[in-house]
Amino acid sequence: MTWTDTLEKNGFVIIEQFLPANEARQLRSEIIQRQHIKKWGLLSAPSQPFSRIKNNISTQVIDNTKHAQAIKALKRNRFSFSFYRSSNKYQQQHKQSALHQNLGNKVVELFKDKELIKGELQDTFFASFKKGQFISYHTDGGAGKYAFIYQLSTGWQERFGGQLELYPKKIKFYKRVISPKFNTLTVLKLSHPMPHSVRVLNNPVYKYRITISGWVE
Repeated sequence: MTWTDTLEKNGFVIIEQFLPANEARQLRSEIIQRQHIKKWGLLSAPSQPFSRIKNNISTQVIDNTKHAQAIKALKRNRFSFSFYRSSNKYQQQHKQSALHQNLGNKVVELFKDKELIKGELQDTFFASFKKGQFISYHTDGGAGKYAFIYQLSTGWQERFGGQLELYPKKIKFYKRVISPKFNTLTVLKLSHPMPHSVRVLNNPVYKYRITISGWVE
């Protein structure tokens, strides 16, 4: 069975060794050694606006408060998430967006080669998860025809959490658990649909769960 057959049948597929090994290592090195990862902003939900007090409170305090709100919502079984995402402002200043867009364009080429899409790349971004961060159960709705998650995490252990959880039968007690594995591309067929989540992380500070995610149409 080809990977396209698997995608059609199951609503998702995992493609290992998506990039040549040296290219994948170079991509990860650029992200970490240039400290791009330290410039990404916290994205969380639900989140209260802090515009009135932002000048008087540090970014870290605001991030901690927003994360605490997300955790509270998670415990109440409400949709919520907390993770760091590359910002448009920083991408424009440092041309960081070229790194994840190049990966996204390779995904597009792969899909067009198999005649799965006729459209283009909708969006791409870097994401990084620290200890305690997560994404709760959700679908991507009409973001595109397919979603993809490319893993740049190395030496990952189960106890670190951060596993991608897929629900192919659209029920929460039936799930496929995928641990972060370096240079692996996971593709989701959004018309299936494919609810998914990211487990709460328990990783050491020196272990980065880094991904490039996006959608194609």
